[in-house]
Amino acid sequence: MVFIRTKIVKGVPYSYLVKSNWNSKRKMPEQEIIKYLGKSANVSVNDIPDEYKNNQTILAHLSSNQEFNVIERGKFLKETRKDILKNLLDADLEKCNSICKTFLKLFQIDYFFDEILRPVMYDIGNLWSNNKLDVGSEHVATNTAMRLISNISANLKTRSNGKTVLICTPDGEYHMIPCMMIEIYLGGKGFKVINLSPSAPTKSIIEQAYESKPDLILISITLEHNIKSGKRLALNLQKSKIPVLVGGQALPKTANADGYKIMGTLTMQELSQTIRRMVK
Repeated sequence: MVFIRTKIVKGVPYSYLVKSNWNSKRKMPEQEIIKYLGKSANVSVNDIPDEYKNNQTILAHLSSNQEFNVIERGKFLKETRKDILKNLLDADLEKCNSICKTFLKLFQIDYFFDEILRPVMYDIGNLWSNNKLDVGSEHVATNTAMRLISNISANLKTRSNGKTVLICTPDGEYHMIPCMMIEIYLGGKGFKVINLSPSAPTKSIIEQAYESKPDLILISITLEHNIKSGKRLALNLQKSKIPVLVGGQALPKTANADGYKIMGTLTMQELSQTIRRMVK
């Protein structure tokens, strides 16, 4: 195992690249200094030997450094996306959980969804649509991603804010993962979430809206050819007098609508802030 160790000398932190080895005679781990890196604030990925530059632990440590620059953060994100993509395709849930756990020690869950999992799922969709990935492999990756999200949810602490959000998708919209990510993130922000995705019949969605009386209804649309059915669903739900927000990858950032709000692809934080404003 290779990691960066910090030592304080006269109030100044200095960093060392260290390798942990097992001493079989003494039956205990020993640390071997591979390289002195200098003042911690000045350490960059260029100071790391080539064979360790893509090490997830090293990149994670560098990303937590307050002096970590945009280029190095970008490299960390790129490598993390690459690792998640590979392990989703390999159905290696254990490795995905490990990568996510390391990431969440440094960043919030919304950053993982926005900067890692969402782009990776776009990549998987593009690979499939360009015939570079067969449908079986796409299903394997998607199912592994859903299990990863479920594991994240199991470890998330929540506190109720007394507000309820109903999430749904229009007919023909079968993407579950975006709605699962939204459900978990909003749940972590204190919202009670009723998730009817994917593609529940319009009648069932309307009945659920009248029965549960949520504070807001969120319609998620990821494919352009479902925009019309999504707008029809929004118009039908308007009769319930409940605020309706239509959003997703298929829509422009903002647009005018007849009695309901349209927002395109938002970060998780932007979505949460928009919903809070609408349910006050």
